[in-house]
Amino acid sequence: MTQLVQLQQALPELQDAGYEVFAISNDTVERLADFACKHGITFPLLADEDSAVIRAFGIMNQLIQPDEGKHMRWYGIPYPGTYIADPSGRIIDKEFHQHHARRMSGPALLHRIRGDVPAAEPDAVLVDFADDDVSMSTYLLDPTLRLEVITTLVCKLKIAPGRHLYAEGAPDEFTPAVLTLEGQGIRFGEPVWPPPQTLAMSELGISVPVYAGEITVTVPVTVTSEIMRLGHGLDQDTADLRIVCTYQACDAHTCGLPTDIEVCLTVPLEPLVEPDGVRTYIERLNKQA
Repeated sequence: MTQLVQLQQALPELQDAGYEVFAISNDTVERLADFACKHGITFPLLADEDSAVIRAFGIMNQLIQPDEGKHMRWYGIPYPGTYIADPSGRIIDKEFHQHHARRMSGPALLHRIRGDVPAAEPDAVLVDFADDDVSMSTYLLDPTLRLEVITTLVCKLKIAPGRHLYAEGAPDEFTPAVLTLEGQGIRFGEPVWPPPQTLAMSELGISVPVYAGEITVTVPVTVTSEIMRLGHGLDQDTADLRIVCTYQACDAHTCGLPTDIEVCLTVPLEPLVEPDGVRTYIERLNKQA
């Protein structure tokens, strides 16, 4: 439900890019109408009450059995995800997850579709670091983190003129640039680096992959139930993310020692837009325990 609200917020930009949004679930027509009215959803919400379409697409969650979650209509739900289709209806991209609550945020999905990485929003948490060789600007696409909602961490590196950093695939004698990420209750995906350039070292008779100028690295980021639980509100207001970039900066004549630069982000946490009755359901389970 949180993703639907975020998609509504991103709807003008999606439509400007030539896309229309449709969402389908096994909820009833009445429940979807109530949700749309409550949250101002203007794109179509399609009711697949018997999960016929969900089954036909092969995306019904097979991890949930018919006798599970009777009070919350868990049985029959799809694996959460998104299809992206071209004007002819051909699927050109898709993104699905096994965990029933895991979804890409509206801003992250928007920029996956558009293939760009935007500048930090005015309300984003932004941290900068600079030394003589590299400056790094780090921020999240979303101003807050929510349970199992996947956003994108952006690290923009600006390499000093005349200098380069080595990339993965460089010989063992060189230290490639890598990101190391830490955070309690935070799940990080694999960093996505841009394609490197090729530097010919004629004196050594080798070519090595390098980065120069300005590059952008993106990392999927998710808050887990270790620090935030469905139906329980917030036990803490923020989460801390630690990002370390290790690199070796060189020029045509000299090579520096491997160096670490570190930044820390403190990001606000925000509850999900939860289905009606979730908190009541959780309270009932706690009483039974």
